Amino acid sequence: MKIIREGDGTLKKILPPAGLSAEAVYIPSQYALPFAHRGRNYIFHTLTRQCVEGQLPAHAKAGEGSDDLIKARFLVPEGSDECGLYSKISALLRAYSQKEGVRGYTILPTFACNARCVYCYEAGTVPVSMTPETADRVVRFILDTRGEGPVKISWFGGEPLLGVSVIDRICRGLREAGVEYRSSMTSNGSLITPEIVEKMTADWKLSRIQISMDGAEADYISRKRYCGGQDPYRAVMEAVSRMSGAGIRVTVRCNVDPENWERIPAFLKDLGTFVENKEKVSLYFAPLNHVRRSETSLPLWEKIRDARRLIDEAGFCSMPFPTGGLGRRTNFCMADGGGLVITPDGGLYPCEQCPGGSRFGDIRQGVCDEEARREFCRTDRIREECRTCPFLPDCTGFSSCPVKDAHCRKVREMMITDELRRLTDRKETENTEREDAFC
Repeated sequence: MKIIREGDGTLKKILPPAGLSAEAVYIPSQYALPFAHRGRNYIFHTLTRQCVEGQLPAHAKAGEGSDDLIKARFLVPEGSDECGLYSKISALLRAYSQKEGVRGYTILPTFACNARCVYCYEAGTVPVSMTPETADRVVRFILDTRGEGPVKISWFGGEPLLGVSVIDRICRGLREAGVEYRSSMTSNGSLITPEIVEKMTADWKLSRIQISMDGAEADYISRKRYCGGQDPYRAVMEAVSRMSGAGIRVTVRCNVDPENWERIPAFLKDLGTFVENKEKVSLYFAPLNHVRRSETSLPLWEKIRDARRLIDEAGFCSMPFPTGGLGRRTNFCMADGGGLVITPDGGLYPCEQCPGGSRFGDIRQGVCDEEARREFCRTDRIREECRTCPFLPDCTGFSSCPVKDAHCRKVREMMITDELRRLTDRKETENTEREDAFC
């Protein structure tokens, strides 16, 4: 069994190699994902994250040449409860990584926004902003609830840069309390000036930011619909260059659908023209939510997969979406990762995309409904249609998540196997280079 990628190290500590049974009949694991590339066959285990070269027999017994695949759990005894195993492993990994206190805070300084995106899921929200008094209470709440290590803050909105004074006030309060912190942000990028970049690095301790864009300039203007008819398309690209030059890692999320896809090469050309520090800039294409829920979305996902080559050629780092790569993930979002969302009025929520009914407290009284919070994030309640899915270890582990894709299995298989083929190509290149160096 030739190993292409070692399995996850933490998993190896709690999941030893499987034993061999002379009586058992072994069949392929539901987590064994076969794929072919350049005339060779491979298998990736979506739970252990190990990848090997080879093929799986339909049936096998111990001692008949498949013992290594059995020990590595690519083959399992017929009738195994693999969903039950996943649930136990998931619970153990969460316990292993669990820490006291809140692990992160997503803070919305304001619901206001200077854009009117046609796809905004916050459309109709009253554009209230956090008051100075509420900002001070946020600081006290963080001091009372934080876990060990630096405080992690993610600034969200609305457009968070319409609440610069709030961000300044909260960061200043944490500094005066002697608290170490670092932050990230999701923004449309239109309000980022050289002065804001200086605040980001010096005062806000901002290490990364996600900028949302919508393709080429005409698409960007028609979809963002900035107040007053503004067109900050080029200004946003200049801001991306300015931030990456200041050492901030920038992720550009480009929202796509069938209507704007044909002009994506023009968008990449423009971005490449403006941005100099491309090594600090990552980019991915994300279908709009209504497209992801559509039964006709698969062709667009295929284009997104193939467009990673275009991103590489433009000199940017391509991000695998929606899988996040080949590594193991214990938590898939802030709701099940021990974080809290704090809204402008001080309300506490499990996720920035959750409806108002999911509120379980506020910064003044704390978590008032701990049962509701736990109920939302229960990971032992797997959707029935997901129990036999090979990509269960790559998906949100609780059924309350509002994000759903029409072709989730096909899309994940497409994206993961694409990443795996890239891995095997890199391995082949490394082997060739070693052989050349030896000669």
